[in-house]
Amino acid sequence: MLSNAAMEREPEAPVDPAQHKAAEGPPHGITLEAHAEIAAAIAEGTRRYADVLESVRLTEQQWNESTAYWMPKLAEDAMQNGVQARLAIVYSDAFSRAQDAMAPVTPMTPEDWATLTVEVQKEGGPGEPLARRNLSLADYLRLARHFAKRLSSDPMEQEQFFTRYVALQPPPEE
Repeated sequence: MLSNAAMEREPEAPVDPAQHKAAEGPPHGITLEAHAEIAAAIAEGTRRYADVLESVRLTEQQWNESTAYWMPKLAEDAMQNGVQARLAIVYSDAFSRAQDAMAPVTPMTPEDWATLTVEVQKEGGPGEPLARRNLSLADYLRLARHFAKRLSSDPMEQEQFFTRYVALQPPPEE
């Protein structure tokens, strides 16, 4: 579900990016948080790309112009401010909140998460391990956030994860 900020834009005609000045603010009134929310809806993969954009009254050109505005800003903030950079954190938090609101976390035990983690490592990516479980990349991101919180705050679950994780590691080569 997109927030009111993402939904309450007035439709407008596309703007020539060459004429858009940074001092005028983000193109088409798309704030950093709104961009993250729209990106989360696209990444969720449950609706067509065009349908997501239409739901927030954006054309593909407008979306691309907004992306061309915000992505360099995130990079610039990181390059200029290093560990003190804030834009990527704001974006990530907004993306995560939006994505978490779209679907529940897939039920999984710490041992199951350890098994999935090892499979992703062994196979060099999440594609096949997720497909075998009928999970999407969006589900995987929700699970990663969920278990980062759970395992960092619950020593028993951390032990369950670690025990399974270690047991699934290949034997050391001699």
